[in-house]
Amino acid sequence: MPAVEQGSAVPARRFAGQAGRDIVGAVFNANLAAILLLWWVGSGHDGVKTGADALNVIGRVTALIGTYLVLWELLLMARIPWLDDAFGMEGLVVLHRRNGFLIIWLLLAHGVAQTIGYAMDNGYGILQQLGDFIDHYDGLVPAIAALVVLIAVAGLSMSAARQRLSYQTWYFIHLYSYLAIALAFAHELTVGIDFIRAPLSVAYWWALYAVVAAALLYYRVARPLLRYDRHRFRVERVEREAHEAISIYVSGRDVATMPFEAGQFFLWRFLDGTRWFEAHPFSLSSGPGARHLRFTTKSIGDFTAGLPQLRRGTPVIVEGPFGLFTREACRSTKALLVGGGIGIAPIRPLAEVLARDGVDVRVLYRCRRQRDIAFRGEFDSLESRFGVRVDYLVSNRGPQGWIHADWFQQANLVRLVPDVMERDVFICGPHGMTRQLVHTLRALGMAPDRIHTEAFDF
Repeated sequence: MPAVEQGSAVPARRFAGQAGRDIVGAVFNANLAAILLLWWVGSGHDGVKTGADALNVIGRVTALIGTYLVLWELLLMARIPWLDDAFGMEGLVVLHRRNGFLIIWLLLAHGVAQTIGYAMDNGYGILQQLGDFIDHYDGLVPAIAALVVLIAVAGLSMSAARQRLSYQTWYFIHLYSYLAIALAFAHELTVGIDFIRAPLSVAYWWALYAVVAAALLYYRVARPLLRYDRHRFRVERVEREAHEAISIYVSGRDVATMPFEAGQFFLWRFLDGTRWFEAHPFSLSSGPGARHLRFTTKSIGDFTAGLPQLRRGTPVIVEGPFGLFTREACRSTKALLVGGGIGIAPIRPLAEVLARDGVDVRVLYRCRRQRDIAFRGEFDSLESRFGVRVDYLVSNRGPQGWIHADWFQQANLVRLVPDVMERDVFICGPHGMTRQLVHTLRALGMAPDRIHTEAFDF
């Protein structure tokens, strides 16, 4: 059984919580103010005399803000530790999606406003003006192509579309967004009135792009390779945990010194002939200080279906740790940990760490069948050593008179855990279960900052 050693190194959270979000907000606002100041010095002070002028001003400002947000879109998914500390990976995913749709609306507004504004100035119809753009403005066709690509990526990121795509397809489509951003930047520099004969603006934007590119190269490429060079991660073995669940054990040099916290996840990239080009997130089901890293999963797609065939010795690149689903989030002396299906993976080590610290821990483990239960022996050990109580909520073995599909309705939850309102609650499992339980806890009057969730979708 993986041991959690007292005093194991954990990553410092220099930008954690609200303080981190305030710092990020200050950086965002300072750069936005600088961009708008440079616009004002370049062309914004010229004044608005006609309707065409007003539309052209709207077009320029929306282009500048939309392009600035594109850079933040890249940073949000650059796997930067201090952003994860401030927002958590789940929060970053939400910001990434919302920001992406805002970018599309701003860039569409830029295109529409500039086309109509120039048409009014030139006395052209819309189609005639578009033809003039294409004939006489360098970089406009690539810019239109970039916008089309970004719209396609945004559309395929919507929930309904994402559910129909494999992770691999979704990932490769997103790679085209880098090409779109490069094309948009070229258009910005060659056509934008606020850049032509404005060397300070050009220098400032080049600096912004350079910072973002450096962050992407370091955190997405160099840092994982440097960590691999130090630890030389390898697949040690694959073990069956339950009917559909398997655990992958990853060993290497000085694995026990890896800085992470129970409840966090890593991105795993297996360097064999079929998986080397994609990294997938899996929560650790072992705690810090162990001789190996362990994550536990089940077959939920093409990638996970092939994991049981992983060969011993396969090299692994490990990125992380990520996530705020940790001991630090628990402010109470009591905790309720709820795992649904394979969502029990981060619950297992988190329960041990909390119990070791003297927290009164209850675990609710929701699964469909007895044979789907993982870590039973490990939970039994936690119960005997620390008094952790584990209730297995199996559909075909519910208490008489209960509706088994409604374990987390208010009356049933309070009956299961009478002191639930005295506990911090950690939830990891399918989206439907998480949504239902969060709704129930909020209806009971629990404060949002005492409800901690970990998402499973990409």
